[in-house]
Amino acid sequence: MGVQESCLSKGIERCGYHICVLGCIGAGKSTLAKALQDVIDHEEGDCLGLYEPVESNPLLPLYYKNPQRYAFSMQVYMLNRRFEQQKLAQDAAFMGISSVQDSSLFGDSCFVEMLRKDGTLCETEVEVYSSLFANMSREVMYPSLVVYLNCPPHVAKKRIEKRGRECEKDIPIDYLTALKMELDAFIADFQRYTFVKDINASIDLTPPEIYEQAKEIYHDLKLMRNKPIISRMGV
Repeated sequence: MGVQESCLSKGIERCGYHICVLGCIGAGKSTLAKALQDVIDHEEGDCLGLYEPVESNPLLPLYYKNPQRYAFSMQVYMLNRRFEQQKLAQDAAFMGISSVQDSSLFGDSCFVEMLRKDGTLCETEVEVYSSLFANMSREVMYPSLVVYLNCPPHVAKKRIEKRGRECEKDIPIDYLTALKMELDAFIADFQRYTFVKDINASIDLTPPEIYEQAKEIYHDLKLMRNKPIISRMGV
């Protein structure tokens, strides 16, 4: 069930939005999410920002150095954090407060599928992760909108190099290409369950241009609100 539908079923007159920004590493998710938070905060008076724990994630540098050893721990850690953020977003929505998240509990499966295909995760690890995800996903609702930053791997690679995070410096282009393929497949399927806005993220924008883009997304979301969508996965 979607956030807005759940609010209606509970008799809540004003429900906040929950927007998730997805994209490859280096696509600009956090930058757009912060612009969206600023826009919604200006329009509605408040907006909750939920951001991926990069600096505070103790497993991230370990994973990039030795993915075979730390991939499963990393994915379970991220799944737990994203579940926590998803619950916060839902609680905020029921109080009439919108939220923006620079990731998604549902989109995390892209990493797992990629790591399964390249052999980094074994089938047993994937089964354990999938069981955890199934239990968690039953407790959460689909976001109001998913914004997909459709970014070519070579552009993402340049942006990663430009921002200069030590733990990301050796990410190969093949990794980004494989992740992009999984994200494309996920978005094609997930638009059956909630609204998706696919944005060309191949061009670098200035901060004012990103803010204008965020305003357009917010305007489009308000127009989408009354359109019907399929709200259940059937699982």
